[in-house]
Amino acid sequence: MKFSLEAAASALGNLRRRFASIREGALRKGFEWRRVLAERSERAAPAVVMVLIAVAAAAVGVSGLESLDEQGQRRAELAAEIERLGREATALEVSIAALRHDPAAFEVHAKTHHHLVEPGEVVVLLRPPGPGALTRR
Repeated sequence: MKFSLEAAASALGNLRRRFASIREGALRKGFEWRRVLAERSERAAPAVVMVLIAVAAAAVGVSGLESLDEQGQRRAELAAEIERLGREATALEVSIAALRHDPAAFEVHAKTHHHLVEPGEVVVLLRPPGPGALTRR
């Protein structure tokens, strides 16, 4: 068997012609299938979305939704607590600044919280009335 370049080119040309007709038909059929699938997917899209929502709802369940609601309430409570603690921290910072720089504030704090008195001061302790004390009518 003798190999020639012209015979190989001829054989290759024959193969191209044969497969070109098959390929064109396959492309046409593929295009038709693509169109059919696109039409069906457009009609089926709402049903697919509903099925996906149903699957997600079944996975999460009612208890999952209740848990999300509880977490939302807890988040609101924690936000309120953070807000309150922020105001308290600001008030304490103001108080600390006053104690560091204002001698009168320092004196008031020493007398009220630590029961310190200056020499010569008289301390009068008042007790609140106990149970059964006489009251005006």
